[in-house]
Amino acid sequence: MEFTYKAYRELLTLLREHGYAFCSYHDYRKCEKSAIVRHDIDMNIVKAVQMAEIERQMGISSTYFVLVTSNFYNIFSKENQDMLRKMQQMGHEVGLHFDEAKYEGQGIDMVQAMEQEAELLAQCLGCPVRSVSMHRPSKETLAADYVVKGGQIVNSYGTEFFQNHKYVSDSRRHWREDVLSIIKSEEYDRLHVLTHPFWYDESEQTAREALK
Repeated sequence: MEFTYKAYRELLTLLREHGYAFCSYHDYRKCEKSAIVRHDIDMNIVKAVQMAEIERQMGISSTYFVLVTSNFYNIFSKENQDMLRKMQQMGHEVGLHFDEAKYEGQGIDMVQAMEQEAELLAQCLGCPVRSVSMHRPSKETLAADYVVKGGQIVNSYGTEFFQNHKYVSDSRRHWREDVLSIIKSEEYDRLHVLTHPFWYDESEQTAREALK
């Protein structure tokens, strides 16, 4: 699969053609076949808005996870805050992207740190944060099955979404499994699809070009 907007539209169309309903972390149980589509905003909120607009045009809602501790953007700047709220107005959910590396070796409770960052993001968005994803999660974090805010904030790397769903990701600009074949096979009733918006553009690029 190419990392272009055209290819991404085709992926969403394929999901529809094979009977998958686009669901969130909160309502997927209502559907017989569900696809939770999620995006981690690692570097560029502008790119995320472009992808969010594609989904809006197709009548699809997804979840965008944003870093509170990014070196690349400030969620409290007016421009970025406006873009995040614009995505919400399109019907998308904005959740917390949590980087555990910030707290390593400090003896800080990870769940408490997530809850504190979620409060900061909620102040930015003007509404409660309902989901969290991990940025480059460690094996310990993947095994922990963290319960955040008593379960009020969904852990996208909890057992339900990382093991009971078929999880496919384009991390590091590489699909480790053929996502298109997985969709076509209809082997799984529950899909959990992760993309990173900064890899995508109108035409195919190398990873170096996309990062630049």
